[in-house]
Amino acid sequence: MRNKIIIVLLVLSGSLFGNSIFSFYGLPNQFCGNDVYGLGMGETGCADLFRMNQNISNPSAMTTSNKVIYSTAASMGYMWYYDDLDNTFRDDGLALPYFTVVVPIKSHRFGFNFNMVYSGNLENEELSEWTNSTGDTLEYNEINRVSSNVYKADLSYAIKNPYFNLGVSFNYYFGHKIRYWKLDFDDTDYTDTKYEIEKTFKNPGFSAGISKKIGNISLGAAYTMFTELKGESTYKYGHSPYVDTLGLADDILYEIPNKFAGGITWKFTEKYKVSFDGQYEMWEDTDIYNENTYKFGLGFAYDPLSGYGKWFERIPLRFGGYVRKLPFRKNEEDIMEKAVTLGLSIPLKSPNTKIEFAAKYLTRGDKDIHGIGDRSFMITIGISGFDVFKKKHKKNDHRDIPKADRR
Repeated sequence: MRNKIIIVLLVLSGSLFGNSIFSFYGLPNQFCGNDVYGLGMGETGCADLFRMNQNISNPSAMTTSNKVIYSTAASMGYMWYYDDLDNTFRDDGLALPYFTVVVPIKSHRFGFNFNMVYSGNLENEELSEWTNSTGDTLEYNEINRVSSNVYKADLSYAIKNPYFNLGVSFNYYFGHKIRYWKLDFDDTDYTDTKYEIEKTFKNPGFSAGISKKIGNISLGAAYTMFTELKGESTYKYGHSPYVDTLGLADDILYEIPNKFAGGITWKFTEKYKVSFDGQYEMWEDTDIYNENTYKFGLGFAYDPLSGYGKWFERIPLRFGGYVRKLPFRKNEEDIMEKAVTLGLSIPLKSPNTKIEFAAKYLTRGDKDIHGIGDRSFMITIGISGFDVFKKKHKKNDHRDIPKADRR
């Protein structure tokens, strides 16, 4: 007879993306390609052409860059997990969401991007007891761990013209999913059991985007192609010699769904603007999940003119929020993700160079409906600008000094 005594939820600290209590049911975390500016503005920016936009979900947004730049960021914060039995756990989180470089040549833009796409990481340890046929009570730990991450590297091209901006990206996806299970008996007379299954996968894909500015309104849309990720599975067991590597290079181990995204940005005054973004992912066309998903974000921004007003009037500020449906269910109920965001920028001395800050408070699931839930608070710090190929103008050239006239 098994009697559950205590449940402790642990997380793989310092993972390269994100953790969630729902990770045993799928990959709940998603990075949609927003730069730090957009992350603080309700995770919007697919259509924002009124700034130097490093949103990599829409490759046509590269046309807002007029010099060689790079942009990168790091996210850190806390995550809380809880269930309907009032068990809770808090852990630290660390993520490196993206890195991007854009090179402009006249009306053309060339870019390289690296970012995370989906992830789910979690470890669960359950302390239990079992009574055998002789009446002896044995205590043991049952450990379940999952580590899943999907990454993407892009080579992108965009062209700027008076009619509309067009961008395309050649994507290369790669990732892994590791599932680990162990039964650890306190009594040394019993043999511990464990196994580990590791799946690695990869494949190229394609995405495209379009954008257009009309007066004080800009529009944008993007499409990501359905892609099958193929790879191999490795089965590892705790008792030798059963280590089996299946060379199934043609196995489809994960799929990227068709995704449609679009947005609109309205700059209603010289200093203020509002953005709305939406996306729809067609997971029902895959063998991974059966639920199509959506995400809607809304954000507001205050972008003052550089060099005017008092110091606090020169700081760009943003806020917003979004709602997202996850591609899987728990207890036959939809799982919703909701977040509110804040952001600000600190301009540096070099033109178009700044440090960006974004903060996000997120809730996912409902313990009264799903039995479990989580929430997190993350701060993202990013930097953009820095034309590393531009040389400073030298002011020590030879100059002719005129001679005084003789009288």
